[in-house]
Amino acid sequence: MIKNKNILITGGNSGIGLFAIINLLKMKNNLYVVIKSELRKNEFLKVIEKYFDKNYLNKYLNIIENSDLSNLENIKKIKDYLISKKIFLDVVVLNAGLQYTGSFYPKVSKQGIELTFAVNHLAHFYLVSIIKDLVRDKEESRIIITSSDVHDPNSSGGKIGKKAGLKNLIDFRKKVMGQFLNFNADESYKNSKLCNILFGKELSKKLKISSSKISVITWAPGLVIPNDDSGFFRYSKRFNIFGYLIFSKVAKNILGISESIENAGKILSQIVLDSNLNNVGFIYLSNKFISFKKHKLVEGKVSDEANNSELASKLWILSEEICRSFGFVTFNI
Repeated sequence: MIKNKNILITGGNSGIGLFAIINLLKMKNNLYVVIKSELRKNEFLKVIEKYFDKNYLNKYLNIIENSDLSNLENIKKIKDYLISKKIFLDVVVLNAGLQYTGSFYPKVSKQGIELTFAVNHLAHFYLVSIIKDLVRDKEESRIIITSSDVHDPNSSGGKIGKKAGLKNLIDFRKKVMGQFLNFNADESYKNSKLCNILFGKELSKKLKISSSKISVITWAPGLVIPNDDSGFFRYSKRFNIFGYLIFSKVAKNILGISESIENAGKILSQIVLDSNLNNVGFIYLSNKFISFKKHKLVEGKVSDEANNSELASKLWILSEEICRSFGFVTFNI
């Protein structure tokens, strides 16, 4: 049993992240959970206290509170917290993600950046850039990014609706800032998941150049539908509750193509701890649907666009430029 790892996780207060945390706590790992607000913290504790007593949680659970990832100002709080507590990390799990498919208008971050791009990609990009030196340079160390198969226009989910496509980043800055050219919430989500993989690939390349042993693992949990109002679909279901209810019933009970939130969380906790993933450099894992209500985690193929190393490098530079334009200086990795 692997224990006593220091693990930082975003998007851990609900959904997949919550069940990953429950599994990781059971194995006596030290969890550092980034939480958006007091309200979310209280909701999270209410659930987690059903599984563990308070003394146990006091020992292994640490909350970095009021760290809303939609505001880049809050990212430095995470670094300050780790430095103040003298924490070095073994694993960073970049799991926070939102989508509001169905909306006709863009939501924006504190910096005025389209919210899906701001939270799903840019916040994590900036976070890694400023805490990379706090991640132990060991073979078992890893940075894990939750992406999705919908980044690929040829995948079953990627084919539905507006497809992912960064078009070599031409006018991309105008899409995510200011003008929000031809905004489409579904496309924005799929593009953010494509950005996750491009970021992971470029990060892995830079770590390799600096002879770092830290691995970068991107993964796709599959179609995960929660049984309550928490987690991933809490925004998008507001735009078409009737359609969502029909879709979730069919996906879960008739087609059996959805993965349970508990299983997806368990898979994420296994990715955190699996020694077979030591020193892999970069890998993309996909929780593939194999038969009715059955999935299997396999090494997946990324889309042609996600495989474009020149595009990955361009996205990195653009992400740095956007951060710097608001006074948030990134560090060379």
